[in-house]
Amino acid sequence: MEEPKQQPEQQTPQLRGLYSKVKISVRTLNIIIVVLVIALIGCMAFGIAKGGFRVSFDTQGGTPVEMQSGIMHGELIEVPEEPTREGFEFDGWYLDSSGTMPWDPEEDKVTESITLYAGWREK
Repeated sequence: MEEPKQQPEQQTPQLRGLYSKVKISVRTLNIIIVVLVIALIGCMAFGIAKGGFRVSFDTQGGTPVEMQSGIMHGELIEVPEEPTREGFEFDGWYLDSSGTMPWDPEEDKVTESITLYAGWREK
């Protein structure tokens, strides 16, 4: 009769460094990670709610327009005063600098900090 072969004894890797003497279960580590992730998300949400988003206005050579800040997610942007530019007529605000995507102040809600670009037509 053959003797059953013994499995080689598995060695647990030895931890080294600052936490080598710490004994903590995987379950406890999982709980700590979940709590930290929830805390991080809460801090981010508080930061966004506290400061809100910013909307900058690039007049592309026109008179400056003051940035709007503290705008909350889902809010509409207050329409700023129209800038002026020598030899040009203001053509509205655009979501892109080339003036191909018009901004609709009654529909386009804030979901992040953005820059709106002035559109111009030659007189």
